[in-house]
Amino acid sequence: MGVSFLTPHAGLLALAALVPLAALLLAERRAAAIRRAFALRGPRRRALVPVVLALVLLPSLVAVAAAQPVVVRNRQLTQRTDVQVMFVLDTSLSMEARTGRRGATRLERAKLDALRIFRTLGDVPAGVASMTDRTLIHLLPTTDPTLFARTLRQSIGIDRPPPSQLYNGRATTVQALETIDEENFFPPSVRKKILVVFTDGETQTNSIKLTIRQEEIIPPLLVHVWAPTEQIFVHGRPDPHYQPDPTSSANLQAFAGITGGKAFEENQLSNVEAAIQEQAGRPTSHQTITAATRIPLAPWFVLGGVLPLGFLLYRRNL
Repeated sequence: MGVSFLTPHAGLLALAALVPLAALLLAERRAAAIRRAFALRGPRRRALVPVVLALVLLPSLVAVAAAQPVVVRNRQLTQRTDVQVMFVLDTSLSMEARTGRRGATRLERAKLDALRIFRTLGDVPAGVASMTDRTLIHLLPTTDPTLFARTLRQSIGIDRPPPSQLYNGRATTVQALETIDEENFFPPSVRKKILVVFTDGETQTNSIKLTIRQEEIIPPLLVHVWAPTEQIFVHGRPDPHYQPDPTSSANLQAFAGITGGKAFEENQLSNVEAAIQEQAGRPTSHQTITAATRIPLAPWFVLGGVLPLGFLLYRRNL
């Protein structure tokens, strides 16, 4: 464990403390001259010590925060090298549908489902990707639970990134999954590649009907995240242009049949976990890696700056 700074040059901001200190010195000299002219006694010098400390401490804390200090903790992790899992989450606009204004969106439920399944993988590395009319990787396969959860929370969102083209209707196409093997989302050395896709199945009309040879795509485990009563809410009101697609489940079943994969409903996560374990099989090779976890400290230094700032504002009003 150790402390490092992501942007150490930003620490030079501490030199900004020279500006208020110079202003304080100039003000005190002028005040001393006025007191001498009127034969008045001034305050003791030690009365200025708290002010000087506050003027130095405030920009120093901000400078340290700007330098982005982090606590780096290294851990030794053992992971399998013969198998990897890639979780692909549909991030199209329809995944924002929910039951009621305060219900969880389809994408939020998909994130929770992916995290639940990840926790059952043990030493099997898993990555994260998003899908609309293209599939983009966000996290290379890892066994680090903190990194996996943070990627789901911070990187996966509706239309983040947006589709590569503008669409009047649906943007999602399951054919985007073809690029996963073509663009080497998995290292060539991995023998068992497992693809888990969370989608509502509301794809472009001709997406499922197109003929796809089974060898062109990794047989996916499709998780249908969908409910018939869900709506997309815009400013608290249901979007009149959106209606759930009742054929979405059949679409995924058809696609699974074409590609040699399997389709599940979101209440069948236990079956998905069993299918992953079946495909992963028994381990044949392992490796030990060093995983680094970073804990940011900058927010605490910014919060600490409230104390000298509050003192200066209080003294100013005396």
